Amino acid sequence: MGLIYKKNILENRFNINDNMVNKALQYAKDKHKGQLDDDNNDYFKAHILNVYNIAKQVSDDNDFLCAAILHDTIEDCEVSAADIEREFNNNILNLVLEITHDKTDNGNVFPRLCTKQGIMLKFCDRLSNLSRMDNWNINRQNQYLRRSKFWKSSEKDMIILGQKKGEDI
Repeated sequence: MGLIYKKNILENRFNINDNMVNKALQYAKDKHKGQLDDDNNDYFKAHILNVYNIAKQVSDDNDFLCAAILHDTIEDCEVSAADIEREFNNNILNLVLEITHDKTDNGNVFPRLCTKQGIMLKFCDRLSNLSRMDNWNINRQNQYLRRSKFWKSSEKDMIILGQKKGEDI
């Protein structure tokens, strides 16, 4: 009887997760409607679902997966923090806010990025963008790579696309 009880709890938990994730998927799909990425692909399918699929590889936490789906709604859609909190919950909102660009410094700063889940989510977002940047012009690729750099090294140690190691920039 104990195994059946545990199985039912797990099944119910996953049904709740599915409902919340499905709500986030529909919400993000509606909010990103008509947006295209740099290759003129549907932004929701090309990026949002990609981030979500990457996130599923590193966590099964419901709030984390919903935040992965909703991560660009405040930046790119007419969605407020209050909207996210009202439709979902405060934990999802805080994760979305952690990886939302600060409008100062050309959006290159994430001053609220401070938790393990937030950093994991930012990496999912960056990985999605890096995997889709082949058709970007070389200057934009290099700019994005510089902005994605989370480690410290000198400018001369950085290899710019199209450059050989040791070659001057």
